[in-house]
Amino acid sequence: MESPYEQFKIICETRKSCRKFKPEPVPDESIEKILSIASHSPYAGGSKSWGIITIKEKSAMDSLAAAIKEEVEVVSHNMELDAREMFINYSKNFLFFTEAPLIIVPYFKTTPVMSSLLKENVTQPLLIWERDNSVKSISCVAMLILLAAESIGLGACYMTGPLIAGERIAEILKIPPGREAGAIIPIGYSL
Repeated sequence: MESPYEQFKIICETRKSCRKFKPEPVPDESIEKILSIASHSPYAGGSKSWGIITIKEKSAMDSLAAAIKEEVEVVSHNMELDAREMFINYSKNFLFFTEAPLIIVPYFKTTPVMSSLLKENVTQPLLIWERDNSVKSISCVAMLILLAAESIGLGACYMTGPLIAGERIAEILKIPPGREAGAIIPIGYSL
C-alpha cells in the first residue's frame, strides 16, 4: 500500500492543464469534494479573505466570454498592428473555458485592512504587501482546486488570461464589492 506522500506525489506528477473537455456534466458530488478540499486552504492575515463561485450555466460562460472579447478589443486597439494581431491570436486562449461543463472562480478581498488602521498616509509598499498576501492566498485555493479535481479523475486548468476583463467578470458573477476574481478554472472530463 502506498503512503499518503506517494499517493499525493502521483497526483501532483500526473496533473496537467486540461483545455479540452467532454460535454458530460460534472456530478454535484464531485463539485462538493473539490470545494471541500479547497476550504482547507491556508490564507494570509489570519482570516479567510476569499470565496468560490461555481458556474455550470452555459449562458453565464458565454457572457463572460463576450466581456473578455470586448476587453481584448479595447486593449488591442491601442497596439501597433503587428502586436495587435499577435495579441488577438493569443487572446483566443482566454476563452476555452466555455467548452467545460463547469468553471470555478475563486475570488479574494482587495479592500486593505492593515492600511486602514494607520493614522497617517498609507505607503505604497504596505498596499502592495496587502494585495500580494491576498493573491498568494487565492493561489493556494486554486492549487487545491486543481489537485482535488485531478484526484477524482477530472481535468482542470488555471486560467488568468481572462482576468483582463476582471471588472466585467466581477459584475457578471456578482462578486461582492471589494473583491475580485483570482482565476477562472474550467473543470470536466478530459477529451
